[in-house]
Amino acid sequence: MRIIAITKKCLECEKELILSAVEKEDKVLFFDNEEELLKSGACTNVEIILGEPDISTIHSMKNLRWIQMTWAGANKYTSASDYPNDIILTSASGAYGYVISEYIVSGILALTKKLFLYRAQMQRGGWNKIENDDTLEGKRVLILGTGDIGQETAKKLKCFGAYTVGICRMPGKERLFFDEMYTVEQVDLQLQSADVVVIALPGTKETAGMFDAERIKKMKSSAVLVNVGRGSIVDTNAMTDALQNGLLKGAVLDVTEPEPLPETHPLRFMENVVLTPHISGIGWGENLFTRKRILDIFCENIKRDRNNDPKKNVIDFGKGY
Repeated sequence: MRIIAITKKCLECEKELILSAVEKEDKVLFFDNEEELLKSGACTNVEIILGEPDISTIHSMKNLRWIQMTWAGANKYTSASDYPNDIILTSASGAYGYVISEYIVSGILALTKKLFLYRAQMQRGGWNKIENDDTLEGKRVLILGTGDIGQETAKKLKCFGAYTVGICRMPGKERLFFDEMYTVEQVDLQLQSADVVVIALPGTKETAGMFDAERIKKMKSSAVLVNVGRGSIVDTNAMTDALQNGLLKGAVLDVTEPEPLPETHPLRFMENVVLTPHISGIGWGENLFTRKRILDIFCENIKRDRNNDPKKNVIDFGKGY
């Protein structure tokens, strides 16, 4: 018998989906949040948890052996020095690509079609064509990170006639919807010809500060930079300077360093910047489609756990993802 704790508020149909994946002898405890779990006194016996418990809660769960996150990113745990190394951690990677890719494409199009400039003009009472309208047709889009988010983004961009180039860490694995593929060592060369650069990388020691002033200078002055990975990947000051001095055409930023930016930060007031508060991945509490995808991953892993098979999306703490 496995004792499984769900620390996310579930609909009845979602509970039925989870119960259909477990064995009859398994005990599934449903809670609306972590606080309810703590008050229940069940922590000592729980073996498996769906959610993102605090480190202090994890230490109080003496029988815990596996955490299934509802997040794709694992920074909360990979950056913690006291995460127990005997507890398996799996992510919800694969549940967010469809929605984050929508955000990426909508941000690029908003800048390309100058929608924010037209909105500002409309509010002033203007009715004039703004010059230099552009299109995604024929644009070379460099996507750093060719997992679920990168592939879904490439798929959507190709519908607009864009030419998609992927940057991956490990060559050889099939990646869909990319016209060309290169390794991380070839980033600098590819940056020089990219019209759009999309960062969909995890936050790790290797990616921290990856886009510093020198690397940003390698980009075309007509290029748009998109970051949906982690704010730590891009040097905020260097990017701000490039945007202010015409060395970058624009930016779409769902993540920044720091996060949030100070209220008076220049990026907040630039017409060529789309800035959002880390919302590109519509999460558990906001979207039923995302929840279904997360639960599908969890249920698959529940079955694999029963059969002692390797789980999907196991976090490698050495890599950070």
